[in-house]
Amino acid sequence: MNDANRAALTAALARPVWQASRYELLPITGLQEAARALPYGAVVTVTCSPRRGLERTLEASEWLVGRGFRVVPHLAARLVHDRAHLERLLGRVAALGIDDAFVVGGDAERAVGAYPHGLALLEAMDGLELRPARLGVPAYPEGHHRIEAADLQRDLEAKAALADYAVTQLCFEARPLLAWRERQRRLGLPLPVHAGIPGVMEPRRLLAIALRLGLGPSVRALRRQSGWMARLLRPSPYYPDALLEGVGPVLGDPGAGFVGLHVFTFNRVAATRRWLEARQHLMPDRPAVDAPNAQLVTSASEPLA
Repeated sequence: MNDANRAALTAALARPVWQASRYELLPITGLQEAARALPYGAVVTVTCSPRRGLERTLEASEWLVGRGFRVVPHLAARLVHDRAHLERLLGRVAALGIDDAFVVGGDAERAVGAYPHGLALLEAMDGLELRPARLGVPAYPEGHHRIEAADLQRDLEAKAALADYAVTQLCFEARPLLAWRERQRRLGLPLPVHAGIPGVMEPRRLLAIALRLGLGPSVRALRRQSGWMARLLRPSPYYPDALLEGVGPVLGDPGAGFVGLHVFTFNRVAATRRWLEARQHLMPDRPAVDAPNAQLVTSASEPLA
C-alpha cells in the first residue's frame, strides 16, 4: 500500500465509522459463545433460514437483547404467512425494544404465504404502526445467481422508497464494491450503504461460500492470491486486509462511499474482532470499541433477495 492510500485508510479508521459497523450471526448452536466475544452493546444482526425459521431468529434475538446487545433480526418474506402473522412478528420485535430489522426475501423455494419477495413485505409494512424505525435491504455488487442484473436494480430502486439503508452481499474484493457504489451514486441511490465483507476465516470455507453464492469476481480474487491452492489446504486463516485497504478511503462517506462495514462472521467472532481492533489501533484517538454505544453487527450468508 502506498503512502497516500495508507494515509487515507488511517484517516478512515480514525472516524466514528467503526461505531456504525455491523457483525452478523447465525442462530445456530454456538451463537451464544460467538456473541460473548463481542463488546458490550454491539449491534448484532441475526439471520433467518427456511430450515430454522423466523421463530429461531426471534428466540436468538430475545436472548441477545437480554444480554445488552442491539439486535437487528432478519425478516424473511417467504416465511411470513399473512398480515396477521406479520403483525404478530412485528409485535414481538417491538416488545423486545428492537427498532431495526433487515428485510430479505429468504431462500425458501416457495413462499408460505402472501409475500414472495422482500419488496412485497416492505410494501405490507409501510404505514403499519408497528413498523420498526429502521429497515435495511440487501444489495448485490456481484449480482445474484437467480436474478437478472436489470431486475436487481429495479428492485433496489423500488425498495429505496420504503427502506432506510442497504447492506451489500458478501464480497472478497474491493473492486466490485467500489464500482457498484460509484454506479449507484451516479444513479442517485438515496440509501446509505454498509459494505459487506468476510471476517477472519478458513480460506477453504470462504471459497465454498463464494462458489455457492456465485461470486465470480471474488472467487477470481481469491485465486489470484499467491499460491491460492496451497493456501486452501493450510490451516492458516484468511484476513481481508486487501479488501479493507480498498474500501477504507471511502468508509464514512454516506454519499459516495459506505457508512460502515457489515461483517459476515459465520459465528467466527473472536478472531474477527481481534483483527478489527488491531486496525483501530492505528490511530490513538479512535472511538472506544467497548463503549456502550459501539455498534458491531454480525451477519449471515443466506440469499438476501
